[in-house]
Amino acid sequence: MGLSVGFKIAPGVRVRASSRGMRASIGPRAARVHVGAGRTRISSGAGPVTVSTAIGGGQRRGTARSAGSSGRAARSPGPRQPTVAQLRAQARAAERAQQVADVATAERSLTTLHLAKFPEPSRQVLPVPPRPATDTVESVRRELYQGATAGVPVWKRALRRQAKAWAVQLAPSEAERRYTGAVVATQLEQWHLDQQWQALLTHDPHTVIAAVDEAFADNASDSTCVDAGTDHDTGARYVTAVVSYGGIDLVPEHRPDTTPGGKPTLRKRTKTNRNTLYATAVASTVLATAKEALAVAVAATEARVLVVRPHGAVGVEPVYAGTLRRELLAHRDWRSLDPLDVVMAAENAEMARKGSTREVVTLPVDVDSPARDILNAWSRTYDSEPETEPDESTDG
Repeated sequence: MGLSVGFKIAPGVRVRASSRGMRASIGPRAARVHVGAGRTRISSGAGPVTVSTAIGGGQRRGTARSAGSSGRAARSPGPRQPTVAQLRAQARAAERAQQVADVATAERSLTTLHLAKFPEPSRQVLPVPPRPATDTVESVRRELYQGATAGVPVWKRALRRQAKAWAVQLAPSEAERRYTGAVVATQLEQWHLDQQWQALLTHDPHTVIAAVDEAFADNASDSTCVDAGTDHDTGARYVTAVVSYGGIDLVPEHRPDTTPGGKPTLRKRTKTNRNTLYATAVASTVLATAKEALAVAVAATEARVLVVRPHGAVGVEPVYAGTLRRELLAHRDWRSLDPLDVVMAAENAEMARKGSTREVVTLPVDVDSPARDILNAWSRTYDSEPETEPDESTDG
């Protein structure tokens, strides 16, 4: 039995020394690379199962005969074993490659939210319960018989025969009764669904706000539908959303790049590049929010979106406001468009940027500003919430 010693030199990196040489394992168990002595392998495991496969691999060395040998082939020297320093260098390279991949993933997640597709809802039609079939009646009969004979000893055969006859006689009518009840319950539920669907079609504010708010529940950023209705001046049917977004710290300070030798690396972003990426990320979130709101509010013609971010200890500041009409978002090739260009082309679009680095700063909220109207609607939603009554049982 060979001796094997392993030790951990970094998170996700282990080195093992054995009679066969040095070998390193790099990465999580779900995707782990094994390098060093022997062939390079990739393994993946979950629970008790692990699979692996070899990658690369060259041709075997040919044997050579020495000049003075008697014809026996000389053994070729084995592959040179990597040193601990080489294994550590490989581990650092793998760790850096993972860091570069993580930054690239974060950047994509910030700027591609608007590529999501939101299917429009349609009238939901519940299936009609089927009439009781033979197997259904038989199931009801067994249920009735078991209920009637519960607690009846097996030796009281006469009582059990009576219970069986009673269950056979009653089962068809009982199955029909249950079927009728299921039909009535389905019809009642269908009526409620139709009422809700009709309310969406007529752009009922309460129904629209509840439906859009429910759709926002799984969004990456905290989004709230604060208002819906019809503009008395323009006749536009609108839905209003407020998005609570993060600050510039959402954008990684470094960007993915490659070295002159083609290896992945990270470069520090310039302030201009970081501010541009932040503005694009805000725009991508605005578009995703508007698209989802208009998909749910089927009768709405425009989505009014306000983006706020934390300011100070407990306050917020607006950084974008705009009205995105349905026709602006319809039939667009989103992968070929800059989301920032689209949101700034929206009606009443506002985003304040300053300086040579184009930093996104607080929007001035004037009396006539569209952001002021949305902020007022947002405030009304909080003012209309019932206050929590103090607990009188608590000693104060």
